[in-house]
Amino acid sequence: MKILRVIPSVNPAAGGPINGLVNTTDILISRGYQVDIAALDEPNSSWVRDFPYPLYTFSSTLGTYSYSASFKEWIDKNVINYDVVIIHGLWQYHSTSASNACVENGIPYLLFTHGMLDPWFNQGKLLKALKKKVYWALFEGRVVNKADNVLFTSEEEKVLARKSFFSYSPKERVVAYGSSESNVEASLARINFEKQFPELSSKKFALFLSRVHEKKGIDMLIEALGALESMPDDFSLVIAGPDGNGLKAKLEKQVQRLGLKDRVVWLGMLSGDVKWGAYYSSDVFVLPSHQENFGIVVAEALSTSTPVLITNKINIWREIEMAGAGFVENDDVEGVGRLLKKWLSLPKSERQVMSSKAKACYVKNFSISSAADDLERVVLSVVE
Repeated sequence: MKILRVIPSVNPAAGGPINGLVNTTDILISRGYQVDIAALDEPNSSWVRDFPYPLYTFSSTLGTYSYSASFKEWIDKNVINYDVVIIHGLWQYHSTSASNACVENGIPYLLFTHGMLDPWFNQGKLLKALKKKVYWALFEGRVVNKADNVLFTSEEEKVLARKSFFSYSPKERVVAYGSSESNVEASLARINFEKQFPELSSKKFALFLSRVHEKKGIDMLIEALGALESMPDDFSLVIAGPDGNGLKAKLEKQVQRLGLKDRVVWLGMLSGDVKWGAYYSSDVFVLPSHQENFGIVVAEALSTSTPVLITNKINIWREIEMAGAGFVENDDVEGVGRLLKKWLSLPKSERQVMSSKAKACYVKNFSISSAADDLERVVLSVVE
């Protein structure tokens, strides 16, 4: 069977969607499927050269919308060579063009929304919300409603998606979604991490590892850290991730204002063994996000037996709370403050228990093999 996966970019800095695509593609290929990827990346991009799977790339224009005449020409001509198309994400040209080609040629397609129908994105952003409503009426509504299945990674994501737009009538399906585990032994990963960041050797720290973006609630995390009445002398907050829109400079001023310069460490984007070493070296993982349809980094942390501190705006929070794999609070400064206080007051013996529960939670709910199994079942159901 030939599968085409369409995504705006294969740049690892883009976050969860590309990570999920890579993880499940590896397993699908091992099971005998032919999987090609199409992305609206510049062909000479470094991440394109290093991409491990068959990849077609197309230059684009019009900023973040990523219009690409060459992609339209290619997909219109070549979509008939595939048994099924999997589209990742909305609100860019790739989804409209790919879905139109599928409908016109009778090729089934699946759509991962990756949380992009969450009503949070329309709050307090009137002009942006209006643009989306117009675009929904003209194009994106058909992309969603004509899909053979719209795939959600949690019940929470599915329910929230129903609240954003009128004329919403897709074939909904919740599938497992997960992350791969580290392929390097924990002690070696720690060594590689400490070689690159010797100042963190043997230090106790909470790890934030994700994009440096307003949605992630880093400002609340810093504010909550500054409001703590006390914390261990050797405790730090480590922030790792790409800064795509210049937010770091603003956050550094906040750190300075709160007197946290010696408590907050910036690492930039991590990958490979060093990234896994950050998880293994940390005491706890924290993601105080305002919106996450899944949160692959949360699953990655759990896979390393690292407890997590998250908000109830991360759609897998119920599974984590039920498993006792971490703490969950509201996405505000007070809530994030409670997360930190709960963790810092937790006895060592209970932290060890929570660490074991974190790993068990990953195995039960978020392993990549379960995600690949579910995706394979959906693919077969729409092709047969």
